[in-house]
Amino acid sequence: MDIAGQFVEKPHGLVRVSAPMTFGKIVLSPHVTSFLELYPEVDVQLILTDRFVDLIDDSVDLVVRIDRNPPQHVIAKPLTPVEYVLCASRAYLDANGTPKTPSDLTRHSGLFFGDRPSDNRWSFRRGTQEEIVLVRGRFIVNHSEAMLEAVLQGAGIGFLPYFTAKASLARQEVVQLFPEWQLVTPYSGTAWLLYLPNRHLPPKVRVFIDHLCRSLTHRN
Repeated sequence: MDIAGQFVEKPHGLVRVSAPMTFGKIVLSPHVTSFLELYPEVDVQLILTDRFVDLIDDSVDLVVRIDRNPPQHVIAKPLTPVEYVLCASRAYLDANGTPKTPSDLTRHSGLFFGDRPSDNRWSFRRGTQEEIVLVRGRFIVNHSEAMLEAVLQGAGIGFLPYFTAKASLARQEVVQLFPEWQLVTPYSGTAWLLYLPNRHLPPKVRVFIDHLCRSLTHRN
């Protein structure tokens, strides 16, 4: 008989996790449901919000935050890179022409978030070459799924996180423009899983961290 094993606490209880709204819905949610199947005694509350969430003040176990560098006072595990792409529908390109270089974008309708004054200044990098293009468009929307829908309807060229555009790209509903160029934006970086240092991390949190890191690493 394994006497020591009888005293190992099994994962149980509620894990509260905060994540950016669209990233949480598209990327995290499927891995939460697979986790629930593996751990029937653990519940998960996934809090989707784009506001800043504090681990202590907001009483959450884990926070997913997209940034270039994680904060220093917490433990941070990298989950997946977050990159941006430019996409357009074939209908839009047929009607308006396909831009051959980033500078051609000045003659097109650009869809961007509008949360920052610089959101319509698109910056491109290819090796040592850099280009900055000032774009304009008639539809400004600060939600990537709404932007993707506008792209699908032919409203313009969308500035989208790859995780939002991925499925539509795979179905060839949209076309990625300038794949040889890196789109440089303050919104890109890494999705970090953050939690407070704790030598006695509850088993429910530990197994959730392990599952999420393993699943997203395998996915990439």
